[in-house]
Amino acid sequence: MHFFIPLYFIVVAVYPNPKSLTRISRHFMLACAFYFGDLFMWFTNALVYQCQLDDYSALADLLSEQRLKPCPPHARFVYGWVPLFEQEYAQQVIGATLINCGKEERLLPRSVLNRVLNEKIQALETTRGYPVKRAEKAQLAQELEFQLLPDAFCVQKHLFALFDNTSNHLIINTSSANQASQLLALLRKSAPSLQLNALVETSHLSMRLTRWVLEPETLPAQFSLSSTCVLSDLKDETKRLQCKGYALPCDEIESLIQRGLCVTELSLIWNERIEFTLTHDF
Repeated sequence: MHFFIPLYFIVVAVYPNPKSLTRISRHFMLACAFYFGDLFMWFTNALVYQCQLDDYSALADLLSEQRLKPCPPHARFVYGWVPLFEQEYAQQVIGATLINCGKEERLLPRSVLNRVLNEKIQALETTRGYPVKRAEKAQLAQELEFQLLPDAFCVQKHLFALFDNTSNHLIINTSSANQASQLLALLRKSAPSLQLNALVETSHLSMRLTRWVLEPETLPAQFSLSSTCVLSDLKDETKRLQCKGYALPCDEIESLIQRGLCVTELSLIWNERIEFTLTHDF
């Protein structure tokens, strides 16, 4: 389901000093329609950061210096930038710039390593007549990994990110903070002058989500509540309640909120066509 466009709208609505929604949406929708081979590439997640770069035209050359190279024989993985079209490392379309972070990883499942290790340990114990100590087991595991890695298959994974040059936002197509941090680290290394910061909230986003459930009329235009939300205690992460199939707002959810729970995830509908989930920590 293609729901990246409303996700970006909600970012602009939630955070301070929003640009004109009409202007941003026009740039954004044009920039999202990047064509790869025989299919269009759409974002299905969004982690958003503030960014500032004086000259986006130089970005492609900077990224090419940190291009993805083959994973070394004894390395688990390696990161680098992947060209979008032949040697084009940054694709610009009407106020937006798309980039592609690649990861090449050697596949050496832990189960395979453990099986070979156990066989080696059993052979040693049979020969010696006494158990192998823990420190030696750890050393054997390291030696086996070093021995097996060069023969392991390599796979590539791609993570796309989009610069909105007009609003100075970087949107990463992932819901994983760890994946985003890897891309950001490589980006800072490739373009040292690039300034990257987390979005600054006007208030805790869970408070905003909670208000939308209690007062749906405060939602941005073209958005409506769906039937799913997650309630949590911000002081106790173990208290988490997932609510599905409710016609929001409803008395049951309002009662839980009055007891001190806050909405930390909320499903919304954009323009009666696209449903997506917004979390408090995106």
